[in-house]
Amino acid sequence: MTAPLLTRTDFGVFYPIAPRWNDNDQYGHLNNAVYYEYFDSAVNGWLSTECGDVTDLDALGLVAETSCRYLSSASFPDRLQVGIALIRLGRSSISYQLAVFPEAGDEPHVVGHFVHVYVDPSTRRPAAVPVPVVAAVSILPPIAAPSLEPATR
Repeated sequence: MTAPLLTRTDFGVFYPIAPRWNDNDQYGHLNNAVYYEYFDSAVNGWLSTECGDVTDLDALGLVAETSCRYLSSASFPDRLQVGIALIRLGRSSISYQLAVFPEAGDEPHVVGHFVHVYVDPSTRRPAAVPVPVVAAVSILPPIAAPSLEPATR
């Protein structure tokens, strides 16, 4: 059995991304590694919009894990949006489901997940997710943990 493909309707928050010319690789599409930058920019950009400067919070969100499944190509100058949903809110971590969509499309170019682990800024030991972040992620639609099975179209 294969996992169903996520679509735009599975996500409640969208963060705009404008690819740069140098995001394209020699094959004429966005380099695979660039999508990880988009994930990081989307999550932290959205959190900054909701919570203010994320570096001023009681704890810092460090990336502990990411994954990405590539489904179709995008390239500069396509306009993109990163869909954000919540997989899990823990005491000191948050797991996000992400997908990069064409600005006017319903099927993603890539899907992935992203885990923030919150730490004390001084000791780098695990700390509780800051209250403003908990409030922000509470508006995200919940989604099941990602499957390791290939997605189907």
